Amino acid sequence: MNYYEHHIGDYAEATAHLTFIEDATYSRLIRKYYATEKPLPVDVKIVQRLINARSKEEKNAVVSVLNEFFNLTDDGWRQERCDHEIARFKDRQIKARRSAEGRWQSLATEQILSDSTPNLVCDRNANALPTQCSPNTIHQSPNTNLHTPDKQNKGVEKKNEGTGNLSPAQMVQLFAKDGINIPLDDQRINEMLRLDISEKEVADAILQAKDTRRRASSSTPINVGFVMAILKGMRRKSQANSPVEDIWWKTNEGIDAKGRELAMKAQGSESYESFKTRIFTELRKRQDAMEKPNAN
Repeated sequence: MNYYEHHIGDYAEATAHLTFIEDATYSRLIRKYYATEKPLPVDVKIVQRLINARSKEEKNAVVSVLNEFFNLTDDGWRQERCDHEIARFKDRQIKARRSAEGRWQSLATEQILSDSTPNLVCDRNANALPTQCSPNTIHQSPNTNLHTPDKQNKGVEKKNEGTGNLSPAQMVQLFAKDGINIPLDDQRINEMLRLDISEKEVADAILQAKDTRRRASSSTPINVGFVMAILKGMRRKSQANSPVEDIWWKTNEGIDAKGRELAMKAQGSESYESFKTRIFTELRKRQDAMEKPNAN
Protein backbone atom coordinates (compact mmCIF):
# COMPACT_ATOMS: atom_id res chain seq x y z
CA MET A 1 0.00 0.00 0.00
CA ASN A 2 1.30 3.40 -0.98
CA TYR A 3 -1.59 5.30 0.62
CA TYR A 4 -3.77 5.03 3.71
CA GLU A 5 -6.29 7.33 5.41
CA HIS A 6 -5.06 9.13 8.51
CA HIS A 7 -7.86 10.42 10.75
CA ILE A 8 -6.19 13.16 12.76
CA GLY A 9 -8.86 13.39 15.49
CA ASP A 10 -8.95 9.66 16.23
CA TYR A 11 -5.16 9.42 16.16
CA ALA A 12 -4.67 12.42 18.44
CA GLU A 13 -7.17 11.08 20.98
CA ALA A 14 -5.58 7.63 21.04
CA THR A 15 -1.97 8.87 21.28
CA ALA A 16 -2.25 12.04 23.40
CA HIS A 17 -0.50 10.34 26.32
CA LEU A 18 2.54 9.22 24.32
CA THR A 19 5.93 10.86 24.53
CA PHE A 20 7.43 12.50 21.47
CA ILE A 21 9.56 9.43 20.73
CA GLU A 22 6.69 6.99 21.35
CA ASP A 23 4.46 8.95 18.98
CA ALA A 24 7.13 8.86 16.26
CA THR A 25 7.66 5.15 16.92
CA TYR A 26 3.96 4.38 16.54
CA SER A 27 3.83 6.31 13.27
CA ARG A 28 6.83 4.41 11.88
CA LEU A 29 5.38 1.05 12.91
CA ILE A 30 2.09 1.81 11.16
CA ARG A 31 3.86 2.90 7.97
CA LYS A 32 5.94 -0.28 7.96
CA TYR A 33 2.77 -2.34 8.52
CA TYR A 34 1.02 -0.80 5.53
CA ALA A 35 4.12 -0.94 3.33
CA THR A 36 4.57 -4.70 3.86
CA GLU A 37 0.81 -5.45 4.13
CA LYS A 38 1.43 -7.99 6.87
CA PRO A 39 1.94 -8.19 10.68
CA LEU A 40 5.21 -7.02 12.19
CA PRO A 41 7.73 -9.80 13.06
CA VAL A 42 7.32 -11.63 16.38
CA ASP A 43 10.93 -10.84 17.37
CA VAL A 44 10.96 -7.35 18.91
CA LYS A 45 14.64 -6.89 18.02
CA ILE A 46 13.80 -7.32 14.34
CA VAL A 47 10.97 -4.80 14.67
CA GLN A 48 13.37 -2.32 16.28
CA ARG A 49 15.79 -2.76 13.41
CA LEU A 50 13.02 -2.36 10.79
CA ILE A 51 12.21 1.15 11.99
CA ASN A 52 15.83 2.02 12.81
CA ALA A 53 15.35 2.27 16.60
CA ARG A 54 18.93 2.49 17.91
CA SER A 55 19.10 4.27 21.25
CA LYS A 56 17.91 2.65 24.46
CA GLU A 57 15.02 5.13 24.68
CA GLU A 58 13.94 4.39 21.09
CA LYS A 59 14.08 0.62 21.64
CA ASN A 60 12.07 0.93 24.86
CA ALA A 61 9.50 2.99 22.94
CA VAL A 62 9.09 0.14 20.44
CA VAL A 63 8.35 -2.30 23.25
CA SER A 64 5.85 0.06 24.90
CA VAL A 65 3.98 0.88 21.69
CA LEU A 66 3.80 -2.76 20.56
CA ASN A 67 2.34 -3.84 23.88
CA GLU A 68 -0.22 -1.05 23.93
CA PHE A 69 -1.42 -0.84 20.34
CA PHE A 70 -0.63 -4.24 18.83
CA ASN A 71 -1.59 -7.85 19.61
CA LEU A 72 1.01 -10.62 19.53
CA THR A 73 -0.19 -13.61 17.49
CA ASP A 74 1.45 -16.68 15.98
CA ASP A 75 2.14 -14.81 12.74
CA GLY A 76 3.43 -11.60 14.33
CA TRP A 77 2.33 -8.32 15.94
CA ARG A 78 -1.11 -7.45 14.54
CA GLN A 79 -2.92 -4.12 14.52
CA GLU A 80 -6.67 -4.42 13.92
CA ARG A 81 -7.17 -1.06 12.21
CA CYS A 82 -4.28 -1.74 9.82
CA ASP A 83 -5.65 -5.22 9.05
CA HIS A 84 -9.05 -3.74 8.15
CA GLU A 85 -7.60 -1.06 5.91
CA ILE A 86 -5.39 -3.60 4.12
CA ALA A 87 -8.38 -5.93 3.65
CA ARG A 88 -10.41 -3.05 2.18
CA PHE A 89 -7.53 -2.18 -0.15
CA LYS A 90 -7.28 -5.80 -1.37
CA ASP A 91 -11.04 -5.99 -1.81
CA ARG A 92 -11.03 -2.87 -3.98
CA GLN A 93 -8.20 -4.31 -6.07
CA ILE A 94 -10.13 -7.53 -6.71
CA LYS A 95 -13.32 -5.63 -7.59
CA ALA A 96 -11.46 -3.29 -9.95
CA ARG A 97 -9.85 -6.25 -11.71
CA ARG A 98 -13.17 -8.07 -12.08
CA SER A 99 -14.86 -4.89 -13.31
CA ALA A 100 -12.19 -4.46 -15.97
CA GLU A 101 -12.51 -8.09 -17.01
CA GLY A 102 -16.28 -7.63 -17.22
CA ARG A 103 -15.83 -4.68 -19.58
CA TRP A 104 -13.61 -6.73 -21.85
CA GLN A 105 -16.09 -9.59 -21.81
CA SER A 106 -18.88 -7.17 -22.73
CA LEU A 107 -16.77 -5.82 -25.59
CA ALA A 108 -16.19 -9.37 -26.85
CA THR A 109 -19.93 -10.08 -26.77
CA GLU A 110 -20.70 -6.95 -28.79
CA GLN A 111 -18.14 -7.96 -31.38
CA ILE A 112 -19.71 -11.40 -31.74
CA LEU A 113 -23.21 -9.95 -32.10
CA SER A 114 -22.29 -7.30 -34.61
CA ASP A 115 -20.48 -9.81 -36.87
CA SER A 116 -18.27 -6.92 -37.92
CA THR A 117 -15.12 -8.90 -37.10
CA PRO A 118 -14.80 -12.69 -36.81
CA ASN A 119 -12.44 -12.63 -33.87
CA LEU A 120 -11.68 -10.28 -31.02
CA VAL A 121 -7.93 -9.70 -31.07
CA CYS A 122 -7.68 -7.71 -27.86
CA ASP A 123 -5.93 -9.43 -24.98
CA ARG A 124 -8.14 -9.94 -21.94
CA ASN A 125 -5.92 -7.75 -19.80
CA ALA A 126 -7.45 -5.87 -16.87
CA ASN A 127 -4.67 -3.25 -17.12
CA ALA A 128 -4.95 -2.71 -20.88
CA LEU A 129 -6.48 0.36 -22.49
CA PRO A 130 -9.01 0.37 -25.37
CA THR A 131 -6.39 2.10 -27.57
CA GLN A 132 -4.11 -0.91 -27.17
CA CYS A 133 -6.54 -3.08 -29.18
CA SER A 134 -6.04 -4.00 -32.79
CA PRO A 135 -7.45 -1.37 -35.20
CA ASN A 136 -10.01 -3.99 -36.24
CA THR A 137 -11.78 -3.67 -32.87
CA ILE A 138 -12.02 0.10 -32.49
CA HIS A 139 -13.63 3.01 -34.34
CA GLN A 140 -16.49 0.77 -35.46
CA SER A 141 -19.56 2.49 -36.87
CA PRO A 142 -22.63 2.31 -34.57
CA ASN A 143 -24.92 -0.65 -35.07
CA THR A 144 -28.40 0.42 -34.06
CA ASN A 145 -29.78 -3.07 -34.59
CA LEU A 146 -28.18 -4.09 -31.28
CA HIS A 147 -30.90 -2.16 -29.46
CA THR A 148 -33.78 -4.26 -30.80
CA PRO A 149 -35.36 -6.71 -28.32
CA ASP A 150 -34.30 -9.78 -30.31
CA LYS A 151 -30.67 -8.70 -30.44
CA GLN A 152 -30.63 -7.86 -26.73
CA ASN A 153 -31.96 -11.30 -25.85
CA LYS A 154 -29.31 -12.92 -28.02
CA GLY A 155 -26.68 -10.87 -26.21
CA VAL A 156 -27.87 -12.18 -22.86
CA GLU A 157 -27.77 -15.73 -24.19
CA LYS A 158 -24.21 -15.24 -25.42
CA LYS A 159 -23.15 -13.79 -22.09
CA ASN A 160 -24.58 -16.72 -20.17
CA GLU A 161 -22.93 -19.38 -22.28
CA GLY A 162 -20.63 -21.61 -20.20
CA THR A 163 -22.20 -20.71 -16.84
CA GLY A 164 -23.82 -23.24 -14.53
CA ASN A 165 -25.16 -26.62 -15.67
CA LEU A 166 -21.89 -28.38 -14.78
CA SER A 167 -21.87 -32.13 -14.25
CA PRO A 168 -20.34 -33.73 -11.11
CA ALA A 169 -17.46 -35.07 -13.20
CA GLN A 170 -16.76 -31.60 -14.64
CA MET A 171 -16.78 -30.12 -11.13
CA VAL A 172 -14.22 -32.71 -9.99
CA GLN A 173 -12.02 -31.92 -12.99
CA LEU A 174 -12.13 -28.18 -12.26
CA PHE A 175 -10.74 -28.72 -8.78
CA ALA A 176 -8.24 -31.34 -10.01
CA LYS A 177 -6.71 -28.76 -12.37
CA ASP A 178 -5.43 -26.92 -9.30
CA GLY A 179 -4.38 -30.06 -7.45
CA ILE A 180 -7.46 -30.16 -5.20
CA ASN A 181 -8.87 -33.67 -4.89
CA ILE A 182 -12.56 -34.18 -4.23
CA PRO A 183 -14.41 -37.53 -4.51
CA LEU A 184 -17.17 -37.77 -7.07
CA ASP A 185 -19.68 -38.69 -4.35
CA ASP A 186 -18.73 -35.77 -2.09
CA GLN A 187 -21.90 -34.00 -0.90
CA ARG A 188 -20.28 -30.61 -1.47
CA ILE A 189 -20.38 -31.27 -5.21
CA ASN A 190 -24.16 -31.63 -5.06
CA GLU A 191 -24.36 -28.44 -3.00
CA MET A 192 -22.39 -26.50 -5.63
CA LEU A 193 -24.56 -27.97 -8.39
CA ARG A 194 -27.70 -26.85 -6.54
CA LEU A 195 -26.23 -23.35 -6.35
CA ASP A 196 -25.68 -23.53 -10.13
CA ILE A 197 -22.00 -22.61 -9.68
CA SER A 198 -20.27 -21.81 -12.99
CA GLU A 199 -16.80 -22.78 -14.15
CA LYS A 200 -15.67 -19.14 -13.90
CA GLU A 201 -16.93 -18.83 -10.33
CA VAL A 202 -14.96 -21.93 -9.30
CA ALA A 203 -11.81 -20.57 -10.98
CA ASP A 204 -12.28 -17.15 -9.33
CA ALA A 205 -12.84 -18.75 -5.90
CA ILE A 206 -9.70 -20.89 -6.20
CA LEU A 207 -7.71 -17.83 -7.28
CA GLN A 208 -9.06 -15.85 -4.30
CA ALA A 209 -8.22 -18.73 -1.94
CA LYS A 210 -4.64 -18.82 -3.23
CA ASP A 211 -4.35 -15.05 -2.86
CA THR A 212 -5.66 -15.24 0.72
CA ARG A 213 -3.08 -17.89 1.64
CA ARG A 214 -0.33 -15.85 -0.03
CA ARG A 215 -1.23 -12.64 1.80
CA ALA A 216 -1.29 -14.54 5.09
CA SER A 217 2.11 -16.09 4.25
CA SER A 218 0.50 -19.45 4.95
CA SER A 219 1.79 -22.75 3.51
CA THR A 220 -1.49 -24.55 4.32
CA PRO A 221 -2.79 -26.26 1.15
CA ILE A 222 -6.10 -25.03 -0.28
CA ASN A 223 -8.92 -27.49 0.35
CA VAL A 224 -12.47 -27.84 -0.94
CA GLY A 225 -14.02 -26.46 2.25
CA PHE A 226 -12.09 -23.20 1.99
CA VAL A 227 -13.02 -22.74 -1.67
CA MET A 228 -16.64 -23.62 -0.87
CA ALA A 229 -16.81 -20.89 1.79
CA ILE A 230 -15.50 -18.35 -0.71
CA LEU A 231 -18.01 -19.51 -3.35
CA LYS A 232 -20.90 -19.03 -0.92
CA GLY A 233 -19.67 -15.56 -0.04
CA MET A 234 -19.40 -14.65 -3.72
CA ARG A 235 -22.91 -15.93 -4.37
CA ARG A 236 -24.36 -13.98 -1.43
CA LYS A 237 -22.83 -10.78 -2.80
CA SER A 238 -24.11 -11.41 -6.33
CA GLN A 239 -27.64 -12.04 -5.04
CA ALA A 240 -27.73 -9.02 -2.74
CA ASN A 241 -30.68 -6.74 -3.47
CA SER A 242 -28.97 -3.52 -2.38
CA PRO A 243 -26.50 -2.11 -4.94
CA VAL A 244 -24.78 -0.06 -2.20
CA GLU A 245 -24.07 -3.03 0.06
CA ASP A 246 -20.36 -3.03 -0.76
CA ILE A 247 -19.93 0.67 0.09
CA TRP A 248 -21.89 0.81 3.33
CA TRP A 249 -18.96 2.37 5.21
CA LYS A 250 -19.00 5.52 3.06
CA THR A 251 -22.12 7.02 4.68
CA ASN A 252 -23.42 7.32 8.23
CA GLU A 253 -26.69 5.73 7.12
CA GLY A 254 -24.80 2.77 5.67
CA ILE A 255 -22.82 2.33 8.89
CA ASP A 256 -26.04 2.36 10.94
CA ALA A 257 -27.64 -0.17 8.59
CA LYS A 258 -24.64 -2.51 8.77
CA GLY A 259 -24.63 -2.21 12.57
CA ARG A 260 -28.29 -3.24 12.72
CA GLU A 261 -27.58 -6.14 10.39
CA LEU A 262 -24.88 -7.40 12.79
CA ALA A 263 -26.97 -6.62 15.90
CA MET A 264 -24.43 -3.97 16.95
CA LYS A 265 -25.12 -0.55 18.47
CA ALA A 266 -23.04 2.59 18.86
CA GLN A 267 -21.68 3.00 22.38
CA GLY A 268 -22.73 6.27 24.05
CA SER A 269 -21.09 9.20 22.27
CA GLU A 270 -19.06 6.91 19.99
CA SER A 271 -18.14 8.52 16.66
CA TYR A 272 -19.17 6.97 13.38
CA GLU A 273 -15.51 6.37 12.57
CA SER A 274 -15.04 4.39 15.77
CA PHE A 275 -18.29 2.47 15.24
CA LYS A 276 -17.22 1.64 11.69
CA THR A 277 -13.90 0.28 12.98
CA ARG A 278 -15.71 -1.97 15.46
CA ILE A 279 -17.96 -3.25 12.67
CA PHE A 280 -14.93 -4.10 10.54
CA THR A 281 -13.43 -5.93 13.52
CA GLU A 282 -16.61 -7.97 13.96
CA LEU A 283 -16.76 -8.79 10.25
CA ARG A 284 -13.15 -9.91 10.35
CA LYS A 285 -13.82 -12.16 13.34
CA ARG A 286 -16.79 -13.77 11.61
CA GLN A 287 -14.79 -14.31 8.44
CA ASP A 288 -11.94 -15.91 10.43
CA ALA A 289 -14.41 -18.13 12.27
CA MET A 290 -15.85 -19.28 8.95
CA GLU A 291 -12.40 -20.09 7.50
CA LYS A 292 -10.81 -21.79 10.55
CA PRO A 293 -12.87 -25.00 10.40
CA ASN A 294 -11.67 -25.45 6.82
CA ALA A 295 -8.02 -24.63 7.48
CA ASN A 296 -6.88 -28.25 7.87
